[in-house]
Amino acid sequence: MRFIQQTIQRTSIYLRDLKNILMYGWSAPRYKERIWIDPNSIEFMIDREEVKRITGIHRNQASGIVVDWDEVKNLKPIEDQYRIEYCKKHWEEGKSWEELGVIDYMSKSKKYGDWPREKIKARFEMLDKAYNETKKLGRLKTRKEMNPENFREEDGILVHIAKDGKPVFGGNGFHRLAIGRVLKLDKIPAEIGIVDKNSIHYLKEYRKTKF
Repeated sequence: MRFIQQTIQRTSIYLRDLKNILMYGWSAPRYKERIWIDPNSIEFMIDREEVKRITGIHRNQASGIVVDWDEVKNLKPIEDQYRIEYCKKHWEEGKSWEELGVIDYMSKSKKYGDWPREKIKARFEMLDKAYNETKKLGRLKTRKEMNPENFREEDGILVHIAKDGKPVFGGNGFHRLAIGRVLKLDKIPAEIGIVDKNSIHYLKEYRKTKF
């Protein structure tokens, strides 16, 4: 049953890719494809509500959709985002998660649902482990490296391609993006989001990797 469901799902994805290719040419974006982004070149983000307003669907399903970027209105500076801010203070300035009030905030705000405090602390200890492993390796692993069964770059750092080919963060993968920025990595793997209709030709460069 699982195999049949997966086959049906993959077939619909390939048909979606084919539709994009027929409409926009071979360079057209593919659903959940991997692109390579300079993390410190990202200046803005848009949230899921903005993607839903433009495409009519949730951001997790909007990967590879071609849009008119002039319709995008609610851009937010990436440096103003709380998760980016506390990651920088933790890894650059050496302040503890507790000192920064992150554990208390996550617990009270229910960002992780009903997770108990100890589970939230364990989550942030895992982030430290990911940071240290990435620093040692010198790059962020792809989703396929993390899980060989993963489809393309699904559940990766979500990055939209705006006017003039500028990368815009999509709100999925805050902590991984922060790791890439703090470590000043040249390129990080990302899952493609929505793409401006006049920026498709930039994808040729974003598909390149030095690894």
